[in-house]
Amino acid sequence: MPRLATSTLITALAVHLPLFLGACGEGSSSGSDSPPKDDLDGARAAFQRGSAQVQEHLEAPDHATLQAAIDSLEESVRLAPNEIQHRLMAGRTQELALNSEAALAHYRIATGLGHEDPLVWRRMGNLALGLGDMDMARGCFERALSQQASDPELFFGYGCLLDLEGEFEAARQAFDSATAIRPTYDDAYFRLAKVLRVLGDETGADAARAQFDHWNGIDHALAEARKHVRMHPEDAHGVRAVGLYLFQLQRAEECTDWLQRAKKMLPRDATILECLGRAQSGLGRVPAARANLELAVECAPGSIDPLRELAFVLAKGGDVEGALERMAQALALAPGDADLHFQNGVLLMQLQRPDAALEAYALALVNDPNLIDAHLGQAEVHYGANRREEAIAAYRRVLAIDPTNAAATGSLNFIQGEGK
Repeated sequence: MPRLATSTLITALAVHLPLFLGACGEGSSSGSDSPPKDDLDGARAAFQRGSAQVQEHLEAPDHATLQAAIDSLEESVRLAPNEIQHRLMAGRTQELALNSEAALAHYRIATGLGHEDPLVWRRMGNLALGLGDMDMARGCFERALSQQASDPELFFGYGCLLDLEGEFEAARQAFDSATAIRPTYDDAYFRLAKVLRVLGDETGADAARAQFDHWNGIDHALAEARKHVRMHPEDAHGVRAVGLYLFQLQRAEECTDWLQRAKKMLPRDATILECLGRAQSGLGRVPAARANLELAVECAPGSIDPLRELAFVLAKGGDVEGALERMAQALALAPGDADLHFQNGVLLMQLQRPDAALEAYALALVNDPNLIDAHLGQAEVHYGANRREEAIAAYRRVLAIDPTNAAATGSLNFIQGEGK
């Protein structure tokens, strides 16, 4: 069944609150009249006590601990009503307890004191939406969007509002934006499928529903794997499963922690090493990524994937010859792999060798003439070399394969518009 915008927010609090606890400072008042020193000292003590209780609740969920945290934080804002960080923590803790009205009240005071944070405006929008205040929700979401255009949960919440208001085309665009930023966003695919059916796009709706089923299935598998590891913390394959599910869901930081734990238990598992290296590369931890991918290649010398990923990491680290050598080794193992030839083209473009990249894309198309990414790659090379007609021809080949391809359509319109 569909989940409203507030569900993602509440689920995410357990991730964001520990970060917030470490970031909170004490000099956070708005500059308005401060309470007497005794009250301010008492407010800070209550705030610190409440923060510790929140952390305790997140580590071992317990209603009594959560209620104690709420009481402490409410005391802190009573004693120092203009302390913005106290207001924010009180609001987030009320969200953990599903007290939407109380949470929203704290956030409204914080923003009224001058706190400008798109995350807070997004949270206010979600809370207002859950409470049925559509006008307030719209205002909060649009305030957040004016400051932050790369938050998938913001686009999701805004899409839910637009859907409920009957603005289906705008809702579709919002959900499309959410899934473009986070391709694993199951809730957004679910709502997108619903909107597309209303708009009469049954094919698109079926595709969105298939994406929902896929990513939601992985989410459920992850939950089961976590449950298993809680009961059997020394089960290496259980720890491995959690890490690999997180990798599929592109949760890089948490995935890295779990795969590091799995590596200690299964130090020669090539899949663990490869995925750990890829996650570390995405986080910019190039030396660690290189070490793990080199070990993965050693543990699985006939496997293409770790060689390919190692090539990209070596390129990122400035080892051009090493990158080319590793990609050549991968290609020797699979000379007929069209996607691998395409990846070689991507690598060569990163290394600023466009002519060699064009040859790699051509080899990809020899093995799969309908590989759209390779046609797009050729178009990119041609356009970069100011060969406009060749670029136009490449984009038209893409559209002959897939008339709905947005990248080809947009690029073709742009190039043709340049000549006018």
